[in-house]
Amino acid sequence: MNIKYFIKYFFLLQLFLFPFRTIGQDFHFSQFANSPLNLNPAQTGFFRGSHRFVLNHRNQWSSVTKPYSTISGSFDMQLLKRKFKQDIIGIGLVFNSDKSGDAAMGTTQASLSLSYTKSLNRRNSHFISFGLQGGGAQHKFDYTQLNFDNQYNGDYYDPGLYNGENFNRDSYLYMDISTGLHWFLQLQDQLMFNAGFSVFHLNQPQLSFFDNNNVKLNTRYVFYANSSVGLGINTDMLPSLLIMKQGPYSELCLGTDFKFINNNSPYFYSAIIVGAFLRNQDAVILKAGLEQRKWSICLSYDFNFSGLTPASKYLGGYEISVIYIVNQLHKKKVKEIPCPIF
Repeated sequence: MNIKYFIKYFFLLQLFLFPFRTIGQDFHFSQFANSPLNLNPAQTGFFRGSHRFVLNHRNQWSSVTKPYSTISGSFDMQLLKRKFKQDIIGIGLVFNSDKSGDAAMGTTQASLSLSYTKSLNRRNSHFISFGLQGGGAQHKFDYTQLNFDNQYNGDYYDPGLYNGENFNRDSYLYMDISTGLHWFLQLQDQLMFNAGFSVFHLNQPQLSFFDNNNVKLNTRYVFYANSSVGLGINTDMLPSLLIMKQGPYSELCLGTDFKFINNNSPYFYSAIIVGAFLRNQDAVILKAGLEQRKWSICLSYDFNFSGLTPASKYLGGYEISVIYIVNQLHKKKVKEIPCPIF
């Protein structure tokens, strides 16, 4: 049997023949740091500038089956600042759409994010932020795009025949609540650290097309850490780590980016970013990007080496992120510690 068809029908069996044991799992981005509101709601409003727009797109497994496609867009801003710019309230919106397989099974979600960032010193070089995120989602699939054995009349496939399946419904709505903490420390101009912990799906919403209350969307736990280390006047190393756990599934991704600054002028800032990451037992991720004043564009590709390699031929998928920040001003490197987000 062609392994591509085997994998496709294996996924369908998991969905329809074993619905009571199915466990929900979230989409993920290889460029996790470039999708801040999907990484941690505490990052809402945590950036240098006044307004931030983020767009992410991921396409994977086109070499195995119909591609899995994920689109995410977010907007966040600094809603309120206290005197001396030490504290901030952030607000944001995030929209996600994830579709997979021939039946276009997927989730469409819209959420509101709120955060409060507290400065821990007068120099504005040490912060902690708390965030909440809540919204609604729709999970659905289109079974008219699927072929069933009962629609084979003995000579050929007849889509007009009854498929023999009894679906209670092909879509449902649910509420979703998430929270998180984010920490930032800048020790000197060329040395800073970030770390955070977030919890998604606190309410564990029901996930079943068969009205089974025992099928839940598992809580997802996220820990991440990254730093920026200056290697020279115009070169920075940006190592990152991501650990996620959701039910029986876990993910470890680590690696580093290197930033090469072409122009450090505040009004003509530009830099090139290249990087490599490893997702444990799954893929090697290569990245390349460009920063140009208010814009940041990054492209990455996953080279798969998991058990799917006979079908994937080591091809995973591509991902692109675009970030635009209003009123962002890149400062020249100076000896004193600048405020990282104001």
